[in-house]
Amino acid sequence: MHNIKKNIAILIFLCLSFLLFESIAMPLASLQKESMGVLKQRAYQRTKLRAASYYNDFAYAKGIEMYKKALTHNHTDDTLKIAIADGFFQIHELDSSVYWYRDVIDQVGLVSEDRHYIQYAEGLIYQGEYEEAKIWLDKFAVANPLDSRVKARLDGLNHQMSFYKDSALYEVWNAPFNSTGYDFSPTFYQDGLMIVSSREIDPVTQFLKPKYKWDQSYFLNLFEVSANREVKVFDRRLKTSYHEGPVAFYDQGTKVIFTRNSYEKGELRVNDSKVHIQSAKISESENGELKLKLFYSELMDNGKWTTPVPLSINDVNVSSGHPAVSPDGQKLYFASDRAGSLGGTDLYVSTQVNGEWGLPVNLGKSINTEGNEMFPYIDEEGILYFASNGHMGLGGLDIFQIDMSKDHAKPKNMGYPMNTVSDDFGLAIRYDGTDQVGYFSSNRPGGKGLDDIYAFYYSRSSTKGGKVVDLVTGLPLEGAEVTVLTDVGDTLAVLATGTDGIFSFPYDWNGSYRVMAAKPDYSKDLLEFIPSELTADNFLELRITKELLVVKGVAYREQNGLELESVRVIVKNERTGTTFGMVTDTDGAYSFLAEPNTTYSLLMKKYRYLSFANSVTTGPERSGEIINDGSLTEIVIGKPIELNEIHFDVAKWDIREDAAKELDKFTQKLKDNPSIIVELSTHTDSRGGERYNLDLSDKRAKSSADYVIHHGISVERLVGRGYGESRLLNECSDGVRCTEAQHQKNRRAEFKVTGFLPEKMNGEEMSILWILPDYEAARLSIDERENLAQDQMQSAL
Repeated sequence: MHNIKKNIAILIFLCLSFLLFESIAMPLASLQKESMGVLKQRAYQRTKLRAASYYNDFAYAKGIEMYKKALTHNHTDDTLKIAIADGFFQIHELDSSVYWYRDVIDQVGLVSEDRHYIQYAEGLIYQGEYEEAKIWLDKFAVANPLDSRVKARLDGLNHQMSFYKDSALYEVWNAPFNSTGYDFSPTFYQDGLMIVSSREIDPVTQFLKPKYKWDQSYFLNLFEVSANREVKVFDRRLKTSYHEGPVAFYDQGTKVIFTRNSYEKGELRVNDSKVHIQSAKISESENGELKLKLFYSELMDNGKWTTPVPLSINDVNVSSGHPAVSPDGQKLYFASDRAGSLGGTDLYVSTQVNGEWGLPVNLGKSINTEGNEMFPYIDEEGILYFASNGHMGLGGLDIFQIDMSKDHAKPKNMGYPMNTVSDDFGLAIRYDGTDQVGYFSSNRPGGKGLDDIYAFYYSRSSTKGGKVVDLVTGLPLEGAEVTVLTDVGDTLAVLATGTDGIFSFPYDWNGSYRVMAAKPDYSKDLLEFIPSELTADNFLELRITKELLVVKGVAYREQNGLELESVRVIVKNERTGTTFGMVTDTDGAYSFLAEPNTTYSLLMKKYRYLSFANSVTTGPERSGEIINDGSLTEIVIGKPIELNEIHFDVAKWDIREDAAKELDKFTQKLKDNPSIIVELSTHTDSRGGERYNLDLSDKRAKSSADYVIHHGISVERLVGRGYGESRLLNECSDGVRCTEAQHQKNRRAEFKVTGFLPEKMNGEEMSILWILPDYEAARLSIDERENLAQDQMQSAL
């Protein structure tokens, strides 16, 4: 018992001791934890500020690492992820940018600058995520409705195939002299090229050279590429420890204007027995940024270049770079962010007067956008090429061209493969007859370095291939004769197909051609095509078959000649009495297989259009094509339409035999257009009393309406009304002397549509066979036709 009490006492002591220790230890731990939290918070703030300072200094590569470090101190601060995504976008690592944006960009209230939305969209476009990109472009547009970049980019996404139209004309390949760094902005120089590159100059000492803080690459220098593709540093007199390039040569290569950081290197020169010392100097803008300037140098008789001097159009507070000089040496095109620019950088032109470059002029809104326009190049024909991310394009920077000799010209996207979703820029081009050769720059996937130079060849002449096949079986036809005609009717080629049915012929990209296939005892097929409107994978296929007679045509809108879709074309074989129908597609076309020596009645119908009816009679030929187009007039409510040859005896309103024939035609028109509600009216001339004329015309109108109703038109669809002399068409009113012909013009019958009944098929239309608007549907099975009939009737309604 004593031992039990002792054990209990010890247990109570231990418990009290533990509680006492806890009461002392807990505040100490809390203080220590709080102290550690303050230190971590301070480290987080210091790292975040350091990262921001790197960004402010355009040292994005270092800034990204600092932001990542700050995130380890505070992993809940999602603004850091936005900053990291922004940094990757600035150094063009778009996959990484999308990765960081995707995690946080949709958080409400997190994004403080709308530009992140358009940057995220650009990254998505780069990855081929077009539909998602549209969402973020639209979000950017909500806050920036006047920014044309969004419309241009959305237009580009919605018209992707338009960029591939000329792709077959280009051959593009990676140039063999690229490095693992930046290589871009090629320009022709002597028998070779001049390029801008960040490649190593001297592998032994390169590590001592400064690096570009933007992405920690080596600074850019000018390199000469010889005709045999050897690369060497250009004249060292033009070189500094910072960026040089791009460059423009002119006056037969004896003068050069090039881009350089706002830096002038030190130099020791002896001139006229005097020593001249020029110290190196760096010019910073008012906000401490190192801007770009344009420098000029001339080639001396000894083959060396003079000391570069800055152009007078430079401004220490703005960047001016990417020069291009017109072939006559009188105009200097360049990119700049100076005051008055529409976007980040705009294109400007300066004209040389008395040896001095004049005040730069902005090239205006047809070229410049809220985005960036840069890297201009003007060829020998006055075509200006430039890169932009503000016009309709594939993504990133695209290369555009515009004819500067034409007023109101607009930039044209050069399309794929010159442009991709990556940055494509810095083009130089020359003519080789009608063809073009040149180089351009791109950071597209598959290159050797960060930016690569690509060579290209562009030919406006090529060979077009095609095939002649049997219409029914789809198999190639041997022995078919293919005749190729130019747009003026000249025969370009007459070809015969082999066992594979293939043929080919040379063509010019700007031409227009007709290609016809024929074979004894077969039908003929004719295709008209314009090469510039075809894509690379367009293959001409001519389809002929034995003794095939086809009636085909297009339904047009009478008012403007445009093709009409959803027109019901009802065809009746007058010899057999069978009836079938088709519904035109977007091209307004229809066609069907016909029989020789047969008359076909056709009726074309579309809601809110006046129907078109005619007939086609085939001859004894068992093959060929018969064209039968139809023109439907869109109904305008309240617009009078004259009824010809409806006459009445003097002072009478009885329906004469000749008037009945015309009213029968009108009745048929109402039957062909069962949805329209009309007013039938008659009018008199001004001779006779006004009251008498009104009463007489009203009786004539109502008797005409009664005639039509009696012949099958429901009374709710038609009303007769006379207007007497109240609606004269000329000046022949009371007291005015007019000829009989002038009075006759006012004595008329008219009808006008006053409304529409709901659209629906009548019983006859519901019972007929509906087929595809292409005569190939004639090969459908009975079951397929029945299924098709249901589908076509639904689409017609």
